[in-house]
Amino acid sequence: MENQVQENKWQIIAKFGLIYALLSVGLSLVSFITGTQMSLKYLNSLANFLIVFGTMYMGMKAIKMELNGGFISYGQAFISGILISVAASVLLAIYFYVYLTFIDVDFVENMTIESKRQLIESGASEDEIEAQMKVMSYVKSPWVMTFGGFLGNFFYGFVASLIMAFFVKREDPDSAYKSLEE
Repeated sequence: MENQVQENKWQIIAKFGLIYALLSVGLSLVSFITGTQMSLKYLNSLANFLIVFGTMYMGMKAIKMELNGGFISYGQAFISGILISVAASVLLAIYFYVYLTFIDVDFVENMTIESKRQLIESGASEDEIEAQMKVMSYVKSPWVMTFGGFLGNFFYGFVASLIMAFFVKREDPDSAYKSLEE
């Protein structure tokens, strides 16, 4: 029975990790097709925020309802969210590498130009701009950006797990009594 619960838990984690990744990929592709990656970056960030928090909440709630009889501790919910985040982050890292290498090959160059433009508009000195461009030259590799994307997605998932676990948790009142009986 315990083995069946573990299999179901991993299925739920994989399901919501995949949903998280697919929604994020969909948002990314819509932004690319419409050319709004830079112009609507705040709206895209809000949509991504809703995707992350929504899938975390739904995944934790599914584990709570389907596997734990409507109860889940903060720790169990948090770990479930972390695992969903890892699954999604791996899938998104693969997508991001493909995106940078085959879909939007000018992404890094466009990002560099936009960053330089923003620095100039903010009144940064030539030395500051040059220093920033030098730093950006180190992270232009698709592999470095993919790893950074993985870490960024994992961090968002970590934070979402910390917060959403608080809203999903529901301690089993009988667990305190069960531990006393043992």
